[in-house]
Amino acid sequence: MTLTTTSGSVIHYLFSRRFGFAPGNAFTPLKIYLTAAALAFLPLFLGALHGDPSIITAAGRHRLPFLRDWNVLFMSLVSFPCLLILTVTDQDVLALALKTVQSDGTITISNADKNQLAERWRSYFRITNLAAQLVGLILGGTIAYLNYVAYSPSHVGFWISDNDHLLGVGVIFLCFIFIFYAVVPVYVLRNIAISLLFRDIVAHAQLHMLPMHPDKAGGLRPVGRLGLRNQYALTLLGLNIVLLVMVSWLYLEVSWWLNALMTAAILAYLILGPAVFIAPLLPFRGGMLKSKSELMREVALRIRMELERLRAQLPSGQITKDDEKLIKRLRKIGEVIDELPVWPFDAGTMRKFLTAYAIPILGSIGFPLLKIIFDFAKTYVSI
Repeated sequence: MTLTTTSGSVIHYLFSRRFGFAPGNAFTPLKIYLTAAALAFLPLFLGALHGDPSIITAAGRHRLPFLRDWNVLFMSLVSFPCLLILTVTDQDVLALALKTVQSDGTITISNADKNQLAERWRSYFRITNLAAQLVGLILGGTIAYLNYVAYSPSHVGFWISDNDHLLGVGVIFLCFIFIFYAVVPVYVLRNIAISLLFRDIVAHAQLHMLPMHPDKAGGLRPVGRLGLRNQYALTLLGLNIVLLVMVSWLYLEVSWWLNALMTAAILAYLILGPAVFIAPLLPFRGGMLKSKSELMREVALRIRMELERLRAQLPSGQITKDDEKLIKRLRKIGEVIDELPVWPFDAGTMRKFLTAYAIPILGSIGFPLLKIIFDFAKTYVSI
């Protein structure tokens, strides 16, 4: 039986069956991106174009017009399409990672256990997908309402309203916000379920790490890349937070509670960044430590046996050069095993994670500094 995680998922059903995006096709991510970007950006742009010209670029009554709202532009053209790509393709990436580590012999599992896992987790993922979609409806509706409360008053200067009345493009904007935050819980809860799936796999499988494996992760680098995918998704959300702060400080009249909300979002990113990368990999850490310990114990027992044999031969002086070579070989084998990794990622994957994690942080730090320098320079020139 094939392991599937898409049962009950509306997103996977629409993109895989209705939209005809074939799993495993190299062009599928590009097709998803173009479709999602068109569905997100074009209604907003056409809605803004149909209204007052000041909504598009000119300042006028709107201190923040549509084409200066970098947060919404980035969200509709980058974050939302990429979030959909990561969500729709997670089944394919998971299946490929598990297939790779099994074909390499890094993980072995009996057919009976494999079928039981596939049947059990098909049911679990159906429950997870249905629950995630329910949470998404609630979260999307809540955040859309909060956006309405925050941005609809005219004194704020946001482009979705005029004279305290929500414009037609404002309705489109709130619908987009609803859809965006309805997708987020689906991605998050599915990844939590995948972490639990890995724990179940490790409990029923045998881990055979290979010293000096070309992937420099004991043969488990395909699994380690799953954590990196999570960090990419969080980085996009982090960049949206930075852009939200930037446009709010530069153009809008921001209330104290919105500032508090943005601060909480930044703190959440700092905490969740390492967590979303490590969480799917934790089940394999225990298995890797166990496998490494067993290999070390086997070498240690062999070295003990050889040393006891040589100790018995010491009085008669029957120690040969072959005995010395054997001890040296066993020591080298021990050194190789000692270098086995205990996390399923290599140095390159870690560097990519740190880079992706740091980009929003550097942006959130750099923008206030640039704003201070800009304000100081403007004041100095005016003097």
